[in-house]
Amino acid sequence: MPSGAPLRGAGGALLPSPVLTGMVPIVFGAFLLAALTYARTARTVTGAEDLIASVSDSLRTMSGYLVMMFVAAQVIALFDWSDVGILLAVKSAAFLDAIGLTGFWAIVAFVLVTACLNLFIVSGSALWSLAGPIFVPAFMLLGMSPALSQAAFRIGDSATGILTPMNPYLFVILAMLRQYEPEARLGTLIARLSVFAAPFLVVWLAILGVFYGFGLPLGPGAHIGLK
Repeated sequence: MPSGAPLRGAGGALLPSPVLTGMVPIVFGAFLLAALTYARTARTVTGAEDLIASVSDSLRTMSGYLVMMFVAAQVIALFDWSDVGILLAVKSAAFLDAIGLTGFWAIVAFVLVTACLNLFIVSGSALWSLAGPIFVPAFMLLGMSPALSQAAFRIGDSATGILTPMNPYLFVILAMLRQYEPEARLGTLIARLSVFAAPFLVVWLAILGVFYGFGLPLGPGAHIGLK
């Protein structure tokens, strides 16, 4: 943080810095140190074989995610190769401009579209992999920054994830709920959670509207519009 600190970026800039660009190995090293310390103390890992088995078990739960990301990566690569993403972005921007749906109302429409798609594609990363290559450049053509597009996406993605039976965490919550209400069903849980979706959308859109109306930055170097 102090000016002239050795971990600042080029020219003494705070962003980007070696700390932020190297955050992945820093976090990995911290978690690895804590895990190995616990494993040796609790004697859950006595050798390299136990360590490999533990890593394999944890990765087994990621297999479904890896398969989904493989498919999403192929779709993104196909978009880049065929320029379909650029075509859809240009056509989408032209369509929004033609019907007068620009500015913050275009962001509201994107939030609502994301909220609807989130009912069928629960994984936020998978949904962003499909929506990002189209809507980010489309909004850039309308003068909006990618940071604003991602903020709008997170609002829609976070509001309706509690309403779809495709969300695996709903069944975890249902199992906990049945400890207190054995007769509770999935519909009971969704009905109770549904009352939160609309307030989430309204409040988050209001907060984003304040940032948009006053031109406040969404983060370090993340402005509402394109310079």
